[in-house]
Amino acid sequence: MAEEAEPRAPVPAEGGSQGSPHIPGGSPHIMDACQAAPEDPEGSPHVAGSSKGAPHIPEESPHTVGASKGAPPKPEGSPQTPGGCEGAPPSSLGALRVALEAALTRDPGEAMPAELSPLLGVPLPPPAKCWHLDGARLLRDNIRLEPGQPLQGLKELRTALSILEKYGRNLLQPRPPRHWRAVRFGNPVFRSTVGAIQGGRGVLRLLGYTEETGEGLSFPPEAGAPHAPRVAAVTADVLLLRAELELLLANQHPNPQFFTDILARGAEGLLVPDSLPIMDGDGPTGGTPPGRPRPDCAPLRGDPSSSLSPWPYQPPGAMGQPPGAMGQPPGGSEGWACASCTFLNPGPSVLCGVCERPRLARRPPPAPQGWQCPHCTYWNEGSGRVCDVCHRTGAGGGTPTPPPSASPRPAAATAGGPGRPGEPPAPPPALTPSQEAERRRQERLREDGRRLVALVRAAEAQGVPAEAVVAGAAALGGPAGAAVGRARAGLGAALGALAGAAERRGAAEAGGPLGALSLREAARAWARAHAHPQRALEACLGARRRQLRALAALGFGERGVAAAALYQNGGDVWGALGDLQRRRLEPFQRRLWEPQQPPLDFDCPDQQAVVRRALATLGVASWGRAQLVATLGRELGLGRAPPPGLGELVEAVGRCPDRAALRRRLRCECAVCGWGLPRHQMQWLTSCECPLCPECFRLHFTIGVKERRVGDLVCPACSRPDLADEAQRLSYFSTLDIQLRQCLDPDTYQLFTQKLTELELMRDPKFIWCIQCSFGFIFEAEQGPAQCPQCQQRFCPRCQRPWDPQHGTLSCAEFGAWLSARDPQAPPVGLAAFLQEHGIACPQCGVWYALARGGCMHFQCSQCRHHFCSGCYGPFHAKDRCPERGCPLRGSLHGHHPRDCLFYLRDWEPPRLQRLLREGGVPFDTEPPAEARPVPGGGCGVLEQKETPAGLRDEPCGRETPPGHAGLCRGHYTEYLVRLINEHRLDPARLYTPAELRAAAERHLPGGRPPRGAQESDEEYEVRLRRLLAREAPLGARLPRR
Repeated sequence: MAEEAEPRAPVPAEGGSQGSPHIPGGSPHIMDACQAAPEDPEGSPHVAGSSKGAPHIPEESPHTVGASKGAPPKPEGSPQTPGGCEGAPPSSLGALRVALEAALTRDPGEAMPAELSPLLGVPLPPPAKCWHLDGARLLRDNIRLEPGQPLQGLKELRTALSILEKYGRNLLQPRPPRHWRAVRFGNPVFRSTVGAIQGGRGVLRLLGYTEETGEGLSFPPEAGAPHAPRVAAVTADVLLLRAELELLLANQHPNPQFFTDILARGAEGLLVPDSLPIMDGDGPTGGTPPGRPRPDCAPLRGDPSSSLSPWPYQPPGAMGQPPGAMGQPPGGSEGWACASCTFLNPGPSVLCGVCERPRLARRPPPAPQGWQCPHCTYWNEGSGRVCDVCHRTGAGGGTPTPPPSASPRPAAATAGGPGRPGEPPAPPPALTPSQEAERRRQERLREDGRRLVALVRAAEAQGVPAEAVVAGAAALGGPAGAAVGRARAGLGAALGALAGAAERRGAAEAGGPLGALSLREAARAWARAHAHPQRALEACLGARRRQLRALAALGFGERGVAAAALYQNGGDVWGALGDLQRRRLEPFQRRLWEPQQPPLDFDCPDQQAVVRRALATLGVASWGRAQLVATLGRELGLGRAPPPGLGELVEAVGRCPDRAALRRRLRCECAVCGWGLPRHQMQWLTSCECPLCPECFRLHFTIGVKERRVGDLVCPACSRPDLADEAQRLSYFSTLDIQLRQCLDPDTYQLFTQKLTELELMRDPKFIWCIQCSFGFIFEAEQGPAQCPQCQQRFCPRCQRPWDPQHGTLSCAEFGAWLSARDPQAPPVGLAAFLQEHGIACPQCGVWYALARGGCMHFQCSQCRHHFCSGCYGPFHAKDRCPERGCPLRGSLHGHHPRDCLFYLRDWEPPRLQRLLREGGVPFDTEPPAEARPVPGGGCGVLEQKETPAGLRDEPCGRETPPGHAGLCRGHYTEYLVRLINEHRLDPARLYTPAELRAAAERHLPGGRPPRGAQESDEEYEVRLRRLLAREAPLGARLPRR
């Protein structure tokens, strides 16, 4: 009787595409349902639109496994997967999946469910744990494996999976978000993550976003709510794959070789043409296209790229799988053909359903031929026509018939009726020699069949194909389980020796070496040869020759490359062909998936190709305009210009066909160095229209950031904008920050941001700097000492002196006098103390400086970059920036000083200044104070900033001190006298000569110097001018001095 085996649930195959149901017009990435297709009478999955004699190219998604919605449902009792999909094994892996999907349904917001860790610990490749996504294809399409380089695209795929996981979790919420029904392609997050990977939109379709519009994907209008079980199942796949990638990124994955094997194998079998020839016994299913297995030789299951063994040797029940589920024997679910009657039996069965012969049993020897006499029923041997007993003519000489049964019926039954009750049965008649021989033959066949059945079942229980070990186990003898175990132990060495011998034999081929053979190929040949070494060797070489001929017929004639592809795919012609075609199409795919087209190369020698591409990709109206674009781009030196840089050229060509005018319009010169470049290569500041070449722009701002203040970072050609204007300053720096981020090195850009931050903080009146460590902070108290948060130094925020309790009751000036009187080492008082402690404050930002005497009176604040006069605090105006119309000095740097400023009075001789003080009743010194200490080496003791080999230093003036100058040089004594004049608001106009008076009236009167009257004398005219100066141009408020 035929032996029936229990049906096994199919295991989701990694990258599964062979034998998958065909989906006409299906999505290019997703199969929308999970029902399995019915099987045809031959036991192979039904493939719509395919034939037995031609290879079928599946049109289903490369990123999911399942079936179409239109496939008929399976009979009742078929295994169901969690989440409503069929085809998953009812094992402990399935139980873990059910737990994870239940956890996601129960609490979609939990980031890392506790049920995830057991699944991550299962030692299976990540795609094997994904039941609805083709994880292998997702990894291969989005991660690049380069020799000696880290994996490229790993982080981008992890980020995209995180976004897809959020989409699934949102759909599982009790109250989904407001816009859950649609996903827009224009969303920046979607475009940079999910839209940037291959297969991302397919995962969304599997979640339920099956309706595609011009703007994105959406749920069908009839869908009232997401299908929770299906969404949970797909989200579990995404979560699992994302967690595996995070472990790999953190170098914590227990089996990183899984990813290398998946990326190196690439056995999707895509791009297979219909012209692929059918081979005898060398394809993945014996030369038959996918989906139609051959009955004479079924494939071996396992990992073709494994370097240890072609089969996953797992004991029965390992990882919750039923015996043989992970390493099914050849023809497990695809059937096996009986060697005796050629009946195609179901894969799990061991005995033939027709002749009841065991699997792997050879054809039995023929029975003795003869014929039975119709008269005396004697069995005659041979082919004669005369019976040897009754000598009557019978049916001999015709078709030989088998001998009678070795066990004849009882005599009573033969006589025509049953025996009487109570009588013992008659003894069986004696057997003839031929009947005895047939009986012994039948017994021997029965015993051999039982032994073979036991060996086959033992091999299946140990997860190894029976064809590979039964012959060796039968020769070893002993119990079936032990014999199969011993044969299995030596199988690895035998396959390695077979692969090595085949490689050595193949190296001597006339047409070129056949290349290395994988253990998968050796295992397939070993099983087909029923463990016969010589026949297995010949099978290996023959299969490799046929495979190379098939690939050469398809255009891949280089043996080395084709042999390497076959080795990587374990002898799978379809997988090797997909790899070879993928390499050939790699430049096309790279251009297809690159976010931007490669730049247009105007220097290309084939100008016709440049013109054709300009006409196809740029907005030009005719062939002539495209030629004009190509020639102008070559003349202007655009080279490999990016598409954004061609917009101005295309627009100019569209408006004006004159080449000379276009050349003048498109090329401009740098405002600093005069270098001519196309306009799109120039740098432009928002504050002006000065073009700057990239080199001048970079050097100007690099030096400005490192050696100057942020206030100096204006246009080097026109000094715009005016950073004193609040609106201009904010607008300018907001755009300059973006430009500098692209052209400056990271350290310089960081220094720029630091200085810009300090400048903005100093505009706060409550921001102060520490006097000890230069740390800046906000001091909000109205009075009292300020304490630095960095060094804990206490000081006065107004006079910048270290804090003393005495300062609490004294003003800053009184506290300074108290310190001078209390400190015995204090500098001299009087005139010398005044000149040495003299300071200056910026009239714009209020920052105080200790002014080192000497040099120009044009002063520039190092904090706010304000230009002012150190004598009168009046502003200096840059070229063409003076606010007074008609100013004769507008074309140069200048300032409008009052007539009592040191800028004018420094040219007066000291006696003349002393006369003005005496007339004003102001006392002044002519001799040094008695307590003044002499300067070492003599000379003026006022400190000046001098340049020394060690740098700028403050040292005594040292110039000669004339008599009557209070121990000072002429310049410093003049400053002292002008200081007294300014403090007492003495008008120097009383001592003006007639020429000085006319010049002062021309300079300071609002309407200029009035003309002299016809009857007016010189004395009267001078008196009138002095009165006009005193009335219309009075002296200002007392100049701010410490």
